[in-house]
Amino acid sequence: MRLILSRKGMDSSIGGIPSPILPDGRFCSLPIPELDPHAATKGMPYARLRTGDTTVGSLVSQLTRGRISPDAAAHLDPDLDPLAIDRAPGWRPVFGQAGAAESHLVSAGVGPGDLFLFFGWFRQTVLVDGRLRFEKGAPDIHAIFGWLQIAERLSLTGGDPRPPWAVQHPHCLGEPYASQDSLYISAEHLDLHGIPAGTIPGGGVGRRFSSSLCLTAPSENRSMWLLPEWFHSASDGA
Repeated sequence: MRLILSRKGMDSSIGGIPSPILPDGRFCSLPIPELDPHAATKGMPYARLRTGDTTVGSLVSQLTRGRISPDAAAHLDPDLDPLAIDRAPGWRPVFGQAGAAESHLVSAGVGPGDLFLFFGWFRQTVLVDGRLRFEKGAPDIHAIFGWLQIAERLSLTGGDPRPPWAVQHPHCLGEPYASQDSLYISAEHLDLHGIPAGTIPGGGVGRRFSSSLCLTAPSENRSMWLLPEWFHSASDGA
């Protein structure tokens, strides 16, 4: 089984802000704005996306101080949270890839059984006069927020049919993003050694932040990670 770490969500170049760790400990990866020229038809308004008892549109508007409107189009991909919008029967978590990124996955032989771990840029938030703001001095970190174990890969440019429950996914709307454009469909349940069968969905998101999800080493730049020893390729762990 391959383990693929994939950076998703807003960053300094797209969106311009971290995703929030909320004051009550919940966290939410903010989808990037839809960059396709046909965003009006491919994107999902931030205001339609739910997270807990609020909308992603509200979070985005507050944290960008109105720079990104709740009505702006979001690129909801990976689409992992069953509660984010109303779902058609049969829906599963799904992830789209196109262009050079997809070519790299294909060349590496990524396919059924392999596991995506999605991480992004996060920072703690606080309420200031009833408005959500990033906490001054809070560290910028990379943290894992979601997962997807692959059941199948569908080539959208190769003629594979689009699942009827995925019609709202941006890779299933309008023209392909590139000459190579694919969907990765999650397994129904996570299949990993040591996890009882059928107990964890094959894809999903974390609801609350914990230090176990943090990749960034303490007191370091967010791109400097502290990882388990088994990540090292050398047998002696060096």
